[in-house]
Amino acid sequence: MSRMTATSEEIDARWLQSLNQLVERVSHELKGALNGVSVNQEVIRSRSQKASATAASLITFIDAAVSQLDVVMSLTDALLGLTRRAREPVDIGAEARRIAILLAAVARADSRQLSIDDGSALNALGVTSAAGSAVRLVICECMLAALEASTNVHCKAVADSETPVIRIESEDGSAMAVESGLVGAARDAGITVQADRSAVSISFPR
Repeated sequence: MSRMTATSEEIDARWLQSLNQLVERVSHELKGALNGVSVNQEVIRSRSQKASATAASLITFIDAAVSQLDVVMSLTDALLGLTRRAREPVDIGAEARRIAILLAAVARADSRQLSIDDGSALNALGVTSAAGSAVRLVICECMLAALEASTNVHCKAVADSETPVIRIESEDGSAMAVESGLVGAARDAGITVQADRSAVSISFPR
């Protein structure tokens, strides 16, 4: 029996479902970071009112508040970017980075680690003609599958003139699998997903 082809509407709906789940998971980390900012701000306020207060006595709490605020800004920017409709042609590296920022925060809370190549490597991937929802869905679901299998995941940009590739690797060699329905939906959008024992490669059309 032949497989039904996934329509663009079905891919959009599946991406929205994944996005809702991602937002729900990230909201806990966002609240935690905001709480950290609030706590450190209160400590700074109370200690700065003491006659013995010095810059040295406050710097640890200031640094902590700034660090937590950076987390808030990073997560918020990534979330806002993903809730907006993707501009087409789709910037592969930008979408991958947004998703990785969010999933890295979720991973840290679960004592796992997700890292991704730097901006220059991601920029070299360029753009794809694949639909924005399909690009986001495939990257997100493949990263999630990797994190379910491994405690340490790295996302690698492989720039090629014909087919830009994102390779998601298990750093501890854990076996990973991608759901067959996702592979099929990706294929319908012109995206190729190939999994081997400890890595998944996503190839995007130009």
